Amino acid sequence: MTATYDASRPVESDTPEAVNAAVRDATSELSETLRREGMEVAFEDIARLGHTESWDDEGQRWVQVTWTDQEPSQAAQEP
Repeated sequence: MTATYDASRPVESDTPEAVNAAVRDATSELSETLRREGMEVAFEDIARLGHTESWDDEGQRWVQVTWTDQEPSQAAQEP
């Protein structure tokens, strides 16, 4: 079974600093979400995966970070 977790943040301006701040905030939120779900995933491990960017219908720029947790199937665990 695969579970996907993500977090998004708006980007307040087109400066690299604003993009970095939004990515950092989204990564922190995702890290906290994973911790609440019982997964200990380092901030750095999430950050290494990078981020995606998109724009909504109103022209707002967003960044998104995603973590996919793949649990081994029962069949794969059986000897």
